[in-house]
Formats: sequence, structure tokens, C-alpha cells
Amino acid sequence: MSVDRTTLRERNVRLPDARPAGSRRPRSKFVTPLVLLGCLVINAIPMATVAHAHVKWFVTCDSSEEPLPLRAVFTPTFGLLAALFVTLFCLACRIEQTRFGTIASSHLDRWTGALHRRTDDLLRAAAAVSFALLWADGGLILTPELKGSATWLSAIQVLIPSYLFGRATLPAAASGVLVLYGYGVATYGWFHMLDYPVFLGLGVYFALSVSQNARLLAFRFDCLRWTVALTLIWPSMEKFVYPGWIAPIATTHPELTLGIDVATFITAAGVVEFGLAFALLWTPLVRRLAALVLALVLIAATFDFGKTDGIGHLMIIVILLVVAADPGRRPVRHGPLLAPLMSGLALPATIFIYTGAHTLCYGSWHAALAPLVGGAALLAAGLFCLHGPARTLISKAARLSQRSASGTRTRRTYDTDDDARDRPAPHRNGNFAMPDRMRMRQEW
Repeated sequence: MSVDRTTLRERNVRLPDARPAGSRRPRSKFVTPLVLLGCLVINAIPMATVAHAHVKWFVTCDSSEEPLPLRAVFTPTFGLLAALFVTLFCLACRIEQTRFGTIASSHLDRWTGALHRRTDDLLRAAAAVSFALLWADGGLILTPELKGSATWLSAIQVLIPSYLFGRATLPAAASGVLVLYGYGVATYGWFHMLDYPVFLGLGVYFALSVSQNARLLAFRFDCLRWTVALTLIWPSMEKFVYPGWIAPIATTHPELTLGIDVATFITAAGVVEFGLAFALLWTPLVRRLAALVLALVLIAATFDFGKTDGIGHLMIIVILLVVAADPGRRPVRHGPLLAPLMSGLALPATIFIYTGAHTLCYGSWHAALAPLVGGAALLAAGLFCLHGPARTLISKAARLSQRSASGTRTRRTYDTDDDARDRPAPHRNGNFAMPDRMRMRQEW
């Protein structure tokens, strides 16, 4: 028996493949922001390539040089780019809480599972190769611009790889790394060595690797992630207070500027570098994607700036890959509402602290007091919102807004019977029978 589909449609009978004329399949509200975010990330790769080519490895820089005054740093261009960074960071945190974020996390877990299981072996192998290359050069301490020709430096550099083969000798390798870092502080000053706290994190990681305490084993990886984030955050401040250091690199590689004015490009490169590095301190999916982008950017920078950049960034690239493979051991505690607040405070706070630390090292502590106190106050306000009573208030406000939004959606009326399935079930006031197990659980 044949059935006229037009008749069924007139009788308001739903067909499996029937759709009103001119209508389109509903699209998720996150599709457009995801496309925009992807385009911005692709366009930011050239800026990040220049940003992550370590300036001091290719340009003669004097750390004692006076930085730009803060009023010359906080320009309208800086404010616009900072606002864009905060918006994108908030959008990424919001996407992490959706179904798309869950799917992305599961795919990352599946693709990086083998790497995550061999994290310790990979870090030990990369450190062995890195220090063996330093020993083969014969004139470096830890990075290409840290020069040292003492014989005992080469002895420590060649002993570190041998100590990394056995787990029992890992503390000896950690002490060697810390000795080299201390020699760098004694030779170049503590302010210069603030560019490389990742070696402190690496030493702590190896020193705690022999522990049987689960908390210490988890802390060693968090410490390594924090220090690699600070290693990338601190040099990003040079783009704001020492733009003259970056200008020769941008002039030598004009294809990376995308036709943008050099001054604007340098500021944008600093914001991109800071934003990706700051994301390493945030929630699991955000930091994993940021680590993946940073690793790809550093690898791409090697093709433009040569083997010096590749050797210097080898250890950082491997740590970033390890961070990208880590699924996270704790649930997400920071909601999307905290993302714009903390990211908006962190950027100016870091600039204040950088200029204050420079003044403290090369100037007087009286002049350094104001920027240091200002930066510390901004960071304290952000941490208060993350861990203090303000965090509880913000979380309650977020839950109330979600409940009100979900209540508004469920109160809508629909014409078809299929759409009526989304309506909430009416509340039953009377007593009704329930299984014994459920009644016991309710009484408990």
C-alpha cells in the first residue's frame, strides 16, 4: 500500500527523513568560535616562531640595559592585543567544559597514551642527549649563550648522561644539573638565569624520581611543568620592555611579520608567547593543546634559526610533549569565569615583576619596590579568586547562571510529540513504591 508523504506531512506526522523546506540542520553554537579560534592559531604561528627564537642566542643583548618605561609598554595596541588574548583564553576554557572538550581529551588520551607511559624514559634520554651535546661543544654551561670553558664543567656534563641510565643514580644527575645552574648564576647573575628555571625543575624531577611517595612523584611532574611555563613566560617580557632586541630578527626574517608593522608585530609576538606559556599553568585540555602548539612552534623555529635553536630548545620540546601527553591527575577546579580574570591580571603583573626584578638587580631597591609590590598585589588578587572565598562566590554564580539557562530551555513548548520528550517530568507529591535499596540509600 502506498502512502502519500504530503498527506502525512499535512497531518503533522513526523517522518525520519522529512525536514521543512528551506530549513538546515541545526549547528552547534561552538562551531563558529572553533573555526575562528583555529584561524587565529594558524595566523599566530609565524608570530610565535619569532617569539620563541631565543633572542639572546642570536643577538648581542646587555641585560643591564634600561628597559622601556611602563607608560611606553601599556599602549592602546598592547591593550587591544591583551583583550584579544583574554577573550580567546576564556573561549578555550569554555570549550573544554563542553562535549567537544570531552571528545578532544579522549582522542588525546588515545593518541598519546604510549608516550605518557614512557614519560620517565623519554625525559632521561632527552636529558642525556642534551648534556652530551653540551659536553661535545666544550664551551657551554647549559644554553648557547652561557659560555664556560672550565675543565670541571665538561666533566659534570659528561657524567650526567651516565648517571641517567640507572634509577638509583638519578639524584647524582640532579645534583650535577643544579651545580651547573648555580655556576651560571655565579657567572651571569641571578636575573639572567631567571630565563632558565626549567633546569631547576629538571633537577627536582630527577632528585624525586627515587622516592616511593606517590605525592612526591606527582609533585615532581607538576614542578617540571611549572618551571617550563616560567621559562617561556619570563623571556616573553623582553618583547614588551626590550623591543629593540627583537627588531633585528624581525628585519632579517620579514616573511614572518605577515606585512604587519614591526612594533605591532613584536608586541603581538610577546602576547602570543605569554598566552601559550600561561596556558601551561591552567586546566588539563587547555595546557595540553598549548603544549602541543608550543612544541610545534619550537620545532618550526629550528628550520628558520638553525641547529643552535634546536639544541638549545631540545629539552623544552621534550618536556612540552610530555605535558601534552599527560591527561591530568586531578579534576578541573577552575571554571571558565575565572579564566578572563586570572589571565587579565597575570600579564600586567608579570611585566611589573620583570621590571621590578631588573631594577632590583641593576638599580636600587627603592625604585624596585613599587613595581614589585604592584605585580605581587595583582597576582595575590588572582590567587585569592582561584583559591579563596571569592572562588566560591564565582562558582556559585556560575552554577546559578547555568541552572537558570537550563530552566529557560526546558520551559519551552513544542508542537510535535518528539520534541515534547525534552520537557522535564512533573513532580510527584504522593508516595510511591521504590526498591528497597533506593529507599535505604535515601534514608541514609
